[in-house]
Amino acid sequence: MVTQLIYCIIALLLFTIQEPGTLARYSPASTLLLAAAVFLAYCGLCKLAFLRLERDMVRYGSAGHIAVRYRKAETRLAMFALVALSIYTYVLNIKYYLRALPGFEQSLTFSGLFGLGLYLLHLTVVWLAGYSVHHHIYHVRTGRFGYVLSNLRFYAALLIPWLLISLLADLLQLIPESQHWSFLTTDAGQLLLFGVLLCGFLLFSPWLVVRLWRCTPLPRSSIRDELEGFCSKYRFKLANFLFWPIFAGDTLSAAIMGVLPRLRYILITPSLLALLNLDELRAVVAHEMGHIRRYHIPFYLMLFLGYSFLAYSLDGVMTLLLLKLDFMLDWALSPESGELTLFSIATSLPAILLLLLYFRYLFGFFMRNSERQADLYAMGVIGHPFTLISSLQKIAIHSGHIEDLPSWHHYSIRQRIQFLLRCQDNPALIHKHDRKLYGAAALFLLLVLALAGAGFQFNKTPLAKTWQSDVQLRIIEHHLQAEPEDANLYAVYGGILLERGDVRNAEHILQQLLVLRPDDPRGLNNLAWLYATSPPPYYRPEAALTLALKAAALEPDSAVLDTLAEAYYANERYVEALESIQEAIRKQPPNMQYLLQQKQKFQNALSDTGRSSGDR
Repeated sequence: MVTQLIYCIIALLLFTIQEPGTLARYSPASTLLLAAAVFLAYCGLCKLAFLRLERDMVRYGSAGHIAVRYRKAETRLAMFALVALSIYTYVLNIKYYLRALPGFEQSLTFSGLFGLGLYLLHLTVVWLAGYSVHHHIYHVRTGRFGYVLSNLRFYAALLIPWLLISLLADLLQLIPESQHWSFLTTDAGQLLLFGVLLCGFLLFSPWLVVRLWRCTPLPRSSIRDELEGFCSKYRFKLANFLFWPIFAGDTLSAAIMGVLPRLRYILITPSLLALLNLDELRAVVAHEMGHIRRYHIPFYLMLFLGYSFLAYSLDGVMTLLLLKLDFMLDWALSPESGELTLFSIATSLPAILLLLLYFRYLFGFFMRNSERQADLYAMGVIGHPFTLISSLQKIAIHSGHIEDLPSWHHYSIRQRIQFLLRCQDNPALIHKHDRKLYGAAALFLLLVLALAGAGFQFNKTPLAKTWQSDVQLRIIEHHLQAEPEDANLYAVYGGILLERGDVRNAEHILQQLLVLRPDDPRGLNNLAWLYATSPPPYYRPEAALTLALKAAALEPDSAVLDTLAEAYYANERYVEALESIQEAIRKQPPNMQYLLQQKQKFQNALSDTGRSSGDR
């Protein structure tokens, strides 16, 4: 389940990060034909992969050998589906034409659904082509299209969190610019919303997910009565036992969903219920109880939030590092889709690499050991490991002798059995395992918080601000070459130069701006600030006051009034400086603390002037 989710996230990243540019790579007809050729080639690859397995089924007849190869083929073809999606997106640049669809560029949800649709279309080809092999291994009772629909329903439930988050991101774009809503547009506000949304999903989504998967209650029977009595004995509350028709119900699996008792379900596939005896089913239920009693579901949520927090905090740092490279910035600013494609690939790779490393190795480590902890809980509840072991052995045999099938998020069945037997012989291993898991979790979460905090903090450092202004200046210079008469570009350019302390070039650019647009308030304000605060030979108090008065007459906002106050101060007119800063404060801008400091400075200057007059 987690593997499929990760592949979907990669598909989303690949599709949404790419920038199509202003030029098409190929004509519409050529793009369509080439995309069709890629899709047909993928269909042929799927057919060829499963034809080989079908021939080997007839030749060898070993379901175990075929099962391992079948799962590997499915994994490889899912990866090739990501490759095909990358070709459509980065080579053929299909998003250039998709932009014509209403809302495609504005809505993250709409564009993301299109990319996921393409990826799932390719997976549908895999399911159709591999149905015969799947039927041979698992003896499925459903038809080919029923099997495909079951898979699609499974993926639909997995994608609910992304859909909610994406819709929230679209809604945030519609929030009006107001102090009442400003927190929601900040990094902290968006992370808080993201966390609340995921927690809400964790608490309340089981009700929806079991309906998407078309789960039905286990019919009243002696087995159900025994399982309910088993849960009651250990004071374990849940809403229901449900049949789990995952992949048409033919997979041998069980799961637990839900943190809240009234929205908590134990899911059992029909095949598993038919395969295991009552004692083995109790052991399976005890394993699922272990996930709740050991708080694995909230722990997994914390790991997901840790990844999101880490990725969000490091995204700006990684992008800034890339844009500091001259050739990378040239790619980003290029109107040609080829160079924009290279830039999109370069910015996608760090995000995808972080995703793979985090989930494959870090999240995988904790999932494997959490599953092992749930096994140990079941052994403790039952009193011995043997019914759980027999259930695992039956699952391995009837799934095609998969005792040694590797998995990044589960230990193999053989490894699980061997560890249970070791713990039966040496119970001290149980506490040792718990200490290892909890210690690793605490250390890991501390490291994530430290790295994420460092990422957020770096953006506030002088070095990061210098890098940001370097990139901004290069971008503005690029646009000025194309539009040398754009006064807005000169205004921004001069403001950045002034912030960097490059007074000589800032004066030159701002003077050019006022030649193009003599009544530009920003240009007047910035040049007035330059003359009021810079050292000689740029310190010109009289010119500063003239420019500031003109700017205030045109646009008397708090920033302009602050500059006017500073210009009065430079001319030793402290009463007028206090009046101007008071007017700026009355507008209650976000930088109130700074304005109050300015007011105190002017009051001190006025007091000093009064004392000097009295001394004389």
